[in-house]
Amino acid sequence: MKRRLSKLMPFVYLAIFLYSGYLLAQYLYTYVESASSLKETQQMYEVALENTAQVAVTEDVKEETLKEGSIRPQFEELHKVNADIVGWISVEGTNLHNPILQAEDNDFYLNRNFTRESSRAGSVFMDYRNDIKDMSRNTVLYGHAMRNDTMFGSLKKFGEQDYADKHPIIFVDTLYEGYDIEVFAAYETTIDFYYIETDFQTDEHFLGFLEEIESRSLIDMPVEVGLDDRIVTLSTCNNSVNSKDKRYVVQGKLVKR
Repeated sequence: MKRRLSKLMPFVYLAIFLYSGYLLAQYLYTYVESASSLKETQQMYEVALENTAQVAVTEDVKEETLKEGSIRPQFEELHKVNADIVGWISVEGTNLHNPILQAEDNDFYLNRNFTRESSRAGSVFMDYRNDIKDMSRNTVLYGHAMRNDTMFGSLKKFGEQDYADKHPIIFVDTLYEGYDIEVFAAYETTIDFYYIETDFQTDEHFLGFLEEIESRSLIDMPVEVGLDDRIVTLSTCNNSVNSKDKRYVVQGKLVKR
């Protein structure tokens, strides 16, 4: 029996080696595919922004366009590729520079890119309960914590005061408006804290929610948030060991540009 096992062991080791290689190849492909897809999207968006900046538009025309409900020029080409694209999020000096998708649930873009193709890296996407035409008291965005700091891979860095001080603004542009997100909180939590609440029944409920956020925050930012304000929540899985139920959260005050 022992002799049989000893003869089988090389094959077992080989199988383990091949399977480990397969998993590594899948892992590396995720980053290659994600980088390629993201670069394509970024180029489309940046070219559209440049073209928009070169067009002189009067204030009267701008108002007329908004009244008609037309999307902003920089999103026209992207919207032709995928009508689920509802905006763009970026932080200066970082690798966070992504389109924002929105589906009819919070599962569809977990493992799909901006062209709806299968992708383990997924996309940055907005909670299906939110409405870009009428931003609620809490707009929630989700994204994977990629190790190369793309998507929401850099969120955890906001828990360091120095990093937060250097990156106090997160830029969010929707199809219709542009916003500055003034960061005021960053922390690790579990799913027991319902930080993705979007509908608050009373003002007291919302105030209690803000107080809970501030009590959990690892950073102290010069941003005041009250009843009349709206916030944006960025959520990602914690990429540490045994983090199935852990999340990393960054929240900021929504300020229209």
